[in-house]
Amino acid sequence: LTYYIRHNALPEKRVNFYIAQKVGSVQEEDSQRGLAHFLEHMCFNGTTNFPGNSIVSYCERIGVKVGQDLNAYTSTDETVYRISNVPVSESNTDSCLLILHDWADGLLLQDAEIDKERGVIHEEWRMRSSAMMRMYEKLLPEIYPGSRYGQRLPIGTMEVIDNFKYKELRDYYERWYRPDLQGIVVVGDIDVDAVEAKIKAIFSPIKMPANAEPYVHYPVPDNAEPIVSVNADPEMQ
Repeated sequence: LTYYIRHNALPEKRVNFYIAQKVGSVQEEDSQRGLAHFLEHMCFNGTTNFPGNSIVSYCERIGVKVGQDLNAYTSTDETVYRISNVPVSESNTDSCLLILHDWADGLLLQDAEIDKERGVIHEEWRMRSSAMMRMYEKLLPEIYPGSRYGQRLPIGTMEVIDNFKYKELRDYYERWYRPDLQGIVVVGDIDVDAVEAKIKAIFSPIKMPANAEPYVHYPVPDNAEPIVSVNADPEMQ
């Protein structure tokens, strides 16, 4: 596990927490397209120490705004979670680090919650189905020929989202959410040494899986000539 801690006195008595997972949609096989992004959603649907909606309710209780200060994103190469603008206190630091710990190694991934989230992903996909996105999906395979980057939009495919088995998502989580691919970031008006000691205490029990799958980089092949892609859509001529 890698961690980064920085004291920053402004704004006063505020601290930001992040956990960065060095895994995104590029690590997905064709039958897994969308699982990295799906996992991001599931991190707010129940963990070992924060079952149900507890993460959201706790953050709201301490003044962290959901969707603004409590949020996450998935890209082709990374998935990053954040709890920002947290009022500084020892109890808040302990709780936020415990949330990060659970995101790293304590997701419940319950059947009913997975099924509920399939509909949420569908709605997100529907809202993004614009002329710009349709052209973007046509463009990517053309400007990234022979590369996974041309076929790995984080939203995935709705065929996979509708039909993947529960075990497939759990296996993906166990395979990729592991200490050597995780980074903890804490920045704010805090005591660096005290936070470091807490990170070591909270995260040290998480063990590397035996026979961890090698992490593969997928470079974009060079091209001799500039690649040009021209697209149109009935809604954007």
